[in-house]
Amino acid sequence: MQENQRFALIASLFALIGLPTIFLTISLYTGVWRFFIISIAPALTVGLTGLILTMQKIKKDKRLA
Repeated sequence: MQENQRFALIASLFALIGLPTIFLTISLYTGVWRFFIISIAPALTVGLTGLILTMQKIKKDKRLA
């Protein structure tokens, strides 16, 4: 796996898992759940798009190698 693909995979997973976790922590600390609810849609949109494109590129490169 190339370095750029590894970075893209890490960034996608961070968007899917890390950002909602950060906003969940903020929401638990402050008691304002709007932070968490508003962060779910963008995190899923960015994370899943990046993850799908990255996995397609990795599979394509494995077939060519």
